[in-house]
Amino acid sequence: MTLGATFVVQVCIPFQSPLRFLSMSRKVRLTRMIGRTGDVAHDLSKLHFSGFQSIQGWAPEINVYRYDDRIEIWADLAGVEKADIEVDVLPDRVRIAGNRKPPMPTRDASSQCRQVLAMEIESGRFGREIVLPVEIDRERVSARQENGLLWIILPLAED
Repeated sequence: MTLGATFVVQVCIPFQSPLRFLSMSRKVRLTRMIGRTGDVAHDLSKLHFSGFQSIQGWAPEINVYRYDDRIEIWADLAGVEKADIEVDVLPDRVRIAGNRKPPMPTRDASSQCRQVLAMEIESGRFGREIVLPVEIDRERVSARQENGLLWIILPLAED
């Protein structure tokens, strides 16, 4: 009497990169191109519907609110000294520009940094231009800097 036996054979094939057939220099170039494509996609994902235009360098994150009597702009400028911020108010737009010095570790001077593990804080020149949907009264504009935010209050022009 013979018993029928069923055997299941699983074959594990290790993942192989689709780049495995390319020479090393082509892999490096292709990897760089893929990285740059990711950078472009990241930059495009930062575009907002508000129609801003970056003036130069990096662009600070903003929130813009419209009230019955004013528009408020809040710009994230943590680490930027008040003296390093320029605000130019035009009847239909606001330009924010300036410079953020690179943050530097302020630890023990006798030890040196061995490795940078992450570097995400933008530094250097920045600029942002916000197109306003209505005309504002330039004579009554006010601004203040608090907890790393720049608050710009733009009263609406009277008809």
